[in-house]
Amino acid sequence: MAEERQPAGRRLLARLEALLADPPGPDDDTLMAHELLEDAIRARASDIHLDPSRERWRVRLRIDGRVIDVLELDVGDGLQLANQFKVLARLDPMPSRVASEGSFSWPPAEEGGEETFLRVTAVTCVAGEKLAIRFLAPPRTFHDTLSLGIGEQGARGIRRWMDATGGMLLVAGPTGAGKTTTLYTLLNQLRLTESHVVTLEDPVEYAIPGINQIQVDAENGLDFATGTRSMLRLDPDYVLIGEIRDPGSAAAAVSVAGSGRSLMGTLHSRDAVGAVSTLRQLGLGDAEISASLGLVIAQRLVRRLCAHCREQRPTPSQDAQWLEAVGLEVPEQAWIPVGCEHCDGLGYRERTGVFEIWQPTPEDHGLLLRHADDAVLRRTLLERGETLMFADGLAKAAAGITSLREVFRMGAILPA
Repeated sequence: MAEERQPAGRRLLARLEALLADPPGPDDDTLMAHELLEDAIRARASDIHLDPSRERWRVRLRIDGRVIDVLELDVGDGLQLANQFKVLARLDPMPSRVASEGSFSWPPAEEGGEETFLRVTAVTCVAGEKLAIRFLAPPRTFHDTLSLGIGEQGARGIRRWMDATGGMLLVAGPTGAGKTTTLYTLLNQLRLTESHVVTLEDPVEYAIPGINQIQVDAENGLDFATGTRSMLRLDPDYVLIGEIRDPGSAAAAVSVAGSGRSLMGTLHSRDAVGAVSTLRQLGLGDAEISASLGLVIAQRLVRRLCAHCREQRPTPSQDAQWLEAVGLEVPEQAWIPVGCEHCDGLGYRERTGVFEIWQPTPEDHGLLLRHADDAVLRRTLLERGETLMFADGLAKAAAGITSLREVFRMGAILPA
């Protein structure tokens, strides 16, 4: 067994070495998997990856959105660990030509304690069978939008929209940007008010107490069109249509927003004004978009610097070159990750959002009706002095919340 590549694997390495030196009996044939699960939970991992190669198996954990190499196993030990997870998920231990998927809860119900649900996906690659084990948990919610990382000005804009009647609020960003967390935080705020909230989702991923959730069932006649008509008869104040990802859900969203109700949903786009292009691609006309669009929250997630070990040092040359290349001023000092026992040597702990909030003005609506593209809309926001996502990221880096490197890798569109 090779030495681990990150401090996050020290405890696990010692325990696995002890198990391999004294193999468990037939009644404890999944102990290696259990040890890995315990360590992954302790490290706050969202996923475990078992990656085969011809010489070694790599064990990796996704922590705060980044995949971290934890340790390496000999081929035989790696195969044994993979088979243990397949046994737990009730999958055939023999490799399959097609992807196989199973799930299990851990610890087992008879052991007591809080259960964690996991999904195991196995896919045969050239070097062997790769496993991805995902921890299935409801999205984290916060008490208010400020806790998400949204600034006071953006939070005021969201409160104004929530106090108004009608219109569409979209949370935009790529997969894994934290859109669901933001949306569920807003829903949790609404369920505490004197509001009637109904959702139409495909699928309903997590139950929210106090919210009426409807599952789309197109095979039995409950698609977005019929579901929308049913929802409006329920007299809701706010309607959520999960992810707007096809013409049907886009048309349903406009129908709700045009009826005087407030509509919330998520959308895939690179930034706030990019939501307009996505809606156009889903078949909506400029007049429909202009009449319905009330607020767009675009976001990414970045890792938080560990408050126990972060340090201010002269700006690293690589970061300085990056800033110079895009025409930005290079600060003399920058916050950097160091690593300590509190963050398991990673230098980061948990994540926060980087945002831009776009509340279209009459000028913006005029541009939409004239079929202005993303570049024109974005330039208008810059001329108006709006804070775009990249600028919000730089501000969080200057405040020591995250690092410049995290801001660079989040993929936000740079100011022109």
